[in-house]
Amino acid sequence: MRKPYNLMSSSITNIDELTKRPNDKFGRFLFDTSYVLAILGGLTLVLVILINFVSILSRIIFLNPLVGDFELVEIGSAIAIASFLPLCHLKKGNVIVDFITSKLNLQKIAFLDCISSFAYAVVAFFFTWRMIFGANDMFNYQEETMLLQFPIWIPFLPVTFSFGLLSLCCFYTFYRELVLARD
Repeated sequence: MRKPYNLMSSSITNIDELTKRPNDKFGRFLFDTSYVLAILGGLTLVLVILINFVSILSRIIFLNPLVGDFELVEIGSAIAIASFLPLCHLKKGNVIVDFITSKLNLQKIAFLDCISSFAYAVVAFFFTWRMIFGANDMFNYQEETMLLQFPIWIPFLPVTFSFGLLSLCCFYTFYRELVLARD
């Protein structure tokens, strides 16, 4: 039986153990919130698929597509993609090139992961910060989609939340990997 991960000690013997649900309260909160967000992203993708299906069926039967289908697909896809990012990062699901690091020990790999988590956290925080201003501008100028006249600021809210959660997850994994790299 494996030892549970303690944020303040290096009981981890394998880097894959970092992908499991954390034992500390804040880590569990981030993991559970990211998990729920990923489920909502999956449901959003199912809705996008249904919109595509109805639009294609409408073209075949009525010779007229669903008006604004590409706008809805674009909005839904953006929301879904952003919804998957926090859980993907917590489970170390991002693409890595490990042919250079495959021979390194756990501490060195954790140190390199620590650096990448910090860089990703900074980028995610920057995106969150700028998206808040972008949503505010879209709201103030009442910008809408061309065909449906759907307010563009509305999809910014879940995407901004996702990137905010992603930046918290990145800072959290940065700290976990920093502790692991020190030990």
